[in-house]
Amino acid sequence: LCLAELVGVMDNTIINVGIPTLGRAFSASTTQLQWIVDAYTLVFAVLMLPGGHLGDRIGRRRVLIIGLLGFAVASLVSALTTSIAVLIGLRALLGVCAAMVFPATLSLISTIFNGTGHHALAVGLWAATAGLGIALGPVVGGLLLQYFAWPSLFGINIAIVLPVAAASPLLVPESRDDHPGRFDAVGMGLAIACLGLLVGSIIEGPQIGWTTPSILGGLAASAALAGAFIARERRVDRPLLDLSLFRAAGVATCTATIGLAFFCLFGFTFAITIYFQAVRGYSALRAGLAILPFAAVMGACSPLAPVLARRLGIGRCIPLGIALMGVGFWIVSFADAANPYWAVMVPAMVLMAAGLALAQGPATDIILSAAPRDEIGVASGVNDSVREIGGTIGVAVLGSILTHVYRDQMSTVTSTSPSLSAAGDSIMAAQQIAATLPEGSQQTTLRATASDAFLSALHINCLILTGIMLMASILIAFRFVHNARH
Repeated sequence: LCLAELVGVMDNTIINVGIPTLGRAFSASTTQLQWIVDAYTLVFAVLMLPGGHLGDRIGRRRVLIIGLLGFAVASLVSALTTSIAVLIGLRALLGVCAAMVFPATLSLISTIFNGTGHHALAVGLWAATAGLGIALGPVVGGLLLQYFAWPSLFGINIAIVLPVAAASPLLVPESRDDHPGRFDAVGMGLAIACLGLLVGSIIEGPQIGWTTPSILGGLAASAALAGAFIARERRVDRPLLDLSLFRAAGVATCTATIGLAFFCLFGFTFAITIYFQAVRGYSALRAGLAILPFAAVMGACSPLAPVLARRLGIGRCIPLGIALMGVGFWIVSFADAANPYWAVMVPAMVLMAAGLALAQGPATDIILSAAPRDEIGVASGVNDSVREIGGTIGVAVLGSILTHVYRDQMSTVTSTSPSLSAAGDSIMAAQQIAATLPEGSQQTTLRATASDAFLSALHINCLILTGIMLMASILIAFRFVHNARH
């Protein structure tokens, strides 16, 4: 089940290091390259709640196997396609399959270990795999592109999912809701439309502009549909999402904690991969390997999180984890182009990974423990949707801040020469322009100015993340104290 989960998480990040290669292979525009990433993210985030509900109704193992086989077929066709439009469509199809697989893995783990002493540990291992997948995606992608062509980015999926699909009937027991009731098609439609408009508006916000009528209209329509969905779910006998789940002690707080943790983590990961390649000059492979300390610590600490949660208490463990992540972001605010990797980035990633492990595993365990056994797939879908939507918002918001600060810092250079105006778009664009200039002071100045501008933006982002996480840690601790008293 963890291997099945790993594919869905890795496919979220493995493609990032291949974007330049895919751009050259397909002669793709920037917008097309963005949609190679966003088509998967959008569909994945929107369909996880329906995917969890489907597993509850027709069988979680059955949905898992269908999703895995679909993932293998879509990956094979992706590796063979010669059309960028077809590739974008196939990425969306991969998102559909991942939305079937991901909630099924968590709900099956929860039902298999329900009532045993290993439930928290099993959920902790699932959480560890989620963190490992985020960090391993760039590493595996870099290794594949070092030795193979771009189709290998999709071939790795087939090598993992086919053995898992074959072993699942032998190793994984089936489970489902024995009394599913009437299917809430209206609620399903409202949920998909609401999340689709929300995530789509967030993805396009940095490109189109946050204050444009289309983005503001999309966000407003999403809020209206959310209200209609909540009203609908309160009236029907068998709701798609039982809202009473969020009235259980700690569930709302833990859901917000997971969304916030991945908001910060995805936003930070987006910026730090650019830092490694554009500021420090790492190759795609070396940039991926530079994130390995995060994966190693996440894998080591996640199984220990349930033990620590039992000793300290959930109300202390989760706020401590969020605070540790905040300290990790603060350390990165001291990063520059020359300081030793082991002195800044490694301690920062150790704290971030340990903090995420301490917060994510226990928070997920509380959400699943509060759900009725026949609705565990929906609870898993909620947990996974919050994680993915939080990460998508983090990339969009923190990416916008990064771009705004970078452009402002570069204005002193770009305003003096029309030929250098494109250097204000991104640090990669600045480096490409610098490469066309004659060697000398102008080339050196442009590279140094772009590097300094990006570092200023990175530092501001990290300080914002530090403030968010430390404040959140205090609020979460107070919330758990309040729940304990009442």
